[in-house]
Amino acid sequence: MGTSASSLGSTSSSSSNAATIAALLAPETFVGVSQYSTDLQSVLTRAVQIADLPVTALQNDDTAVVSKVAALGSLQTSVNTVATDLTNLATLASTQALSATSSDPGTVTATVNGNMTPTTYTIANITSVAAAASETSTTSFANATTTTVSPSGTMQLTLGSQTATITLTSATNNLQGLENAINSATDSNGNSIPVTASIITSASNADYLSVTANTPGATTLTLTEGAGSGGADFLTDANQGSNTVFTLNGNIAVNNPSTSINDVIPGLTLNILQQDPGGTVTVSLNSDPTQLSSALSTFVSDYNSLLTAVNAQVGTSGGALAGDPAIYAIEGDMQQLVNYQGSGAIQSLSDLGITMSDTGQMTLDSSVVSGLSSSQLQSAFAYLGSATTGLASFGANFTQLGDPISGMIETEVTGYNTTDQNLQNQISLKATQVSQMQAALQSQLAAQDTQIADLESQQNMLDTTIEAMNYDTYGYQTNPNG
Repeated sequence: MGTSASSLGSTSSSSSNAATIAALLAPETFVGVSQYSTDLQSVLTRAVQIADLPVTALQNDDTAVVSKVAALGSLQTSVNTVATDLTNLATLASTQALSATSSDPGTVTATVNGNMTPTTYTIANITSVAAAASETSTTSFANATTTTVSPSGTMQLTLGSQTATITLTSATNNLQGLENAINSATDSNGNSIPVTASIITSASNADYLSVTANTPGATTLTLTEGAGSGGADFLTDANQGSNTVFTLNGNIAVNNPSTSINDVIPGLTLNILQQDPGGTVTVSLNSDPTQLSSALSTFVSDYNSLLTAVNAQVGTSGGALAGDPAIYAIEGDMQQLVNYQGSGAIQSLSDLGITMSDTGQMTLDSSVVSGLSSSQLQSAFAYLGSATTGLASFGANFTQLGDPISGMIETEVTGYNTTDQNLQNQISLKATQVSQMQAALQSQLAAQDTQIADLESQQNMLDTTIEAMNYDTYGYQTNPNG
């Protein structure tokens, strides 16, 4: 399960607002005309820097909140993955990891798809394998688009209990028109007739119509002349379909219109591939330890990934979630999980070949499971339990943490998103105030700069006048650089 929509929304909103805030806080360049304009620019810059300090503090707080949301989203995914692994172990225990093997897989295969127990079935005397009814026109036609096919222009299509009246016009009374009419035919209730018509051409370029039922099974497939029954059959009567026929366990007669039979033995699908009159095929159901090893391997890998993610948030160099309640909750559930003790022959994870390192990382020795006896394997399934018992029952704890609607992590994410939005609003307000202050101060400094420039101009004029008077009166300039 991925990061929740709420956490993603928070990150996107913060990124969008950051650009707006940056634009509001962009420093204004003071263009002055006096010799003190640089000093006035320094005054403006310093004033904005001081006013910007609360904005920066709020932005730092918001960055921390957004980091928490992102970290929680990642943890939520890892927590839900472990929850799924435990659910899969519960399912495996309920089915006892049964695998079906056939003594003759070329004739019969089988698939376990429900709760069963180890057992053996015999499939004998397969006299028929289900096939779809398929017939061709009794005669050929010289041209599929011009040669007339029905003297009356009306025919009746029958498939099992369904019938449809086919009406052909002068323009469609040909093989092509008949093909199209059959493929779009419906019965009196408006239900499609599940057949497929097609035109086939022989080596001598003669055209025939082929009509095939869309599903296998013995049935009635006819196409007769006229609107009612009793007319001449347009099709052959060589292949009206067939059912799968065999004997199960020596005395149960099976007659089924499919080659894939899942309604005879609950939880088991038999696939009949070919006839075998007089022969017997044995299907055996036994617990498959490789299924358990594979599921445990996935669980160990995902548990270790979650542990790594949790460890990154704790300790002296803890991440954004250091001290967060969700971290403590996850650690508690993980501790309960690894310490669970059963009561049978398999009592702990170590009995399944799972050992823990000093850092808490799991390692699986798959040879332990492959070496279990049948009775030990059954004990292993009992240890795993179900959604409410055994090791797998701890999946409910992880689900409660990671549930994307009401889980603890999602609740925290919602709270942090609210905090993020509040901080964003405060930042926007403060940034607007700083921007307005900057504009007002710049206007004031610009006015002062103009006044200073005027005074500088007056000073220059006064200095020039004094120098001229000194020259006229004393015959020299007092300004040594004049």
